[in-house]
Amino acid sequence: MKTGKEYIQDMIDMNFELYIDGGKISGSEVINHPQVRPMVNAIAETYDMQHEENLQQYLLCTSHLTGETISRWAHIPQTVEDNIRKVDITRFANRRIGMCSFRCIQNSFPAILITAKAIDEARGTRYFDNATEYIKHYQKYDLIGCPAITDAKGDRRVPAHLQDDPDMYLRVVDRNKEGIVLRGAKLCQTGSVSSHEKIVLPCITHGPGAEDYAVACAVPGNAPGIKNISVRYSQDARRKEELEWDMGNANFGFHETVVLFEDVFVPWERVFMCGEVEFTGMLINLAGGIHRPTTGGCKTGWSDVLIGAVQLIAEYHGIANVSHVREKITDMIMHNEVMYSCGIAACVKSKWYNGVGMIPDMLLGNNAKYVASKSVYELVRLAEDVTGGIITTLPSEREFKNPEISDSLERFYRGAGNTPAEYIARIVRLIENLTYGAGALCHSAAHGGGSGQACKLSMYELAKGEPLDSRVRDAKRLCGIPID
Repeated sequence: MKTGKEYIQDMIDMNFELYIDGGKISGSEVINHPQVRPMVNAIAETYDMQHEENLQQYLLCTSHLTGETISRWAHIPQTVEDNIRKVDITRFANRRIGMCSFRCIQNSFPAILITAKAIDEARGTRYFDNATEYIKHYQKYDLIGCPAITDAKGDRRVPAHLQDDPDMYLRVVDRNKEGIVLRGAKLCQTGSVSSHEKIVLPCITHGPGAEDYAVACAVPGNAPGIKNISVRYSQDARRKEELEWDMGNANFGFHETVVLFEDVFVPWERVFMCGEVEFTGMLINLAGGIHRPTTGGCKTGWSDVLIGAVQLIAEYHGIANVSHVREKITDMIMHNEVMYSCGIAACVKSKWYNGVGMIPDMLLGNNAKYVASKSVYELVRLAEDVTGGIITTLPSEREFKNPEISDSLERFYRGAGNTPAEYIARIVRLIENLTYGAGALCHSAAHGGGSGQACKLSMYELAKGEPLDSRVRDAKRLCGIPID
């Protein structure tokens, strides 16, 4: 297993190029840029966790493909307990770093394998072998992947192949005996310059005529033709000013990009789908349903930190034992454990799927993500309610350290029991980070891993057959309406 230091060296050696601050940087400049380094730190922390003796029983396991010890992050779950462990380790890791642990794309591996096998059986391709060998490689070298899923989409009412600009969805522009060539872009790319690989999946279901857009493959993060363009976060300026208090989460943070694919070559052995439009729905629905129970660990890990921070600010303000404050913090705990319970329920109801692995219940998995997409907004509302207006009106760290006014700020921001103003400022900034800043829960829960609306659509499709029909029959039976 890699250490955090070895992972960081990998990222330097990959010599990423990044467009940022109106220019372009590369190599160690990218990894050490103040907007990028916090994300590198966060991922490095997850690598170092694997070397802590008391955590290895949770974070390491045996690959069913090779028999070797691997990171559980890269494991294809083979038991119900494997799926539960994945939710639990995600909650633990996110709680430890106070944000996303960036280990989600591996949840797509079972979906890729299942779909690849189905295509092979229908078309005589060898995608399943490609995917299996790639996953072995991924496990052996303890890699981390960036999900390359979200397309630009252009006019969202228009299918990919009928767009005015044909590159609004990533597409294959050439096929030859060596491989394929990709052109287009992927947006909302979390960790593109801090990941070994990009796992390319379709963003939507494609139909006949859109064969060039039906593509799934693995691309090295530094492949020729890839360009990374940094996005803007609400706290970027604070990172550059090297303000520790004002970041809230001083060491860990996000970085996202727009990724351009300018005629990127992918060898056939890294391709898992190419042109089989009738299987795109299968792939994206499986990938979403398998991933979404992990939300029960992901968002609860962040929210564990938020709840702890709100409890602490209540203590600092001397209101921790006030009845309505205790009630609001209890409500936060309730919402958090409901999210967790939904994820665990989907795992407990797992079923063996097509000789690949143990797949969480798809209906309950989508439900877990849908519940999270709504619950975090209530968590944030309650956090803001207890914290008070200070969450948006606190002076900068620079003002607290200005000798001309520091005594006054220390005097007027001191808390109950002579709690130092610095402690008040630090915990308020952490709450700000988790609710409105660079680590905001709401942004991730609303659209990360698929929007709440996408989950609702999936849930209805999954329920409208036998589960919904059987409910209708029960309703008829109980009120005396003849059952057809």
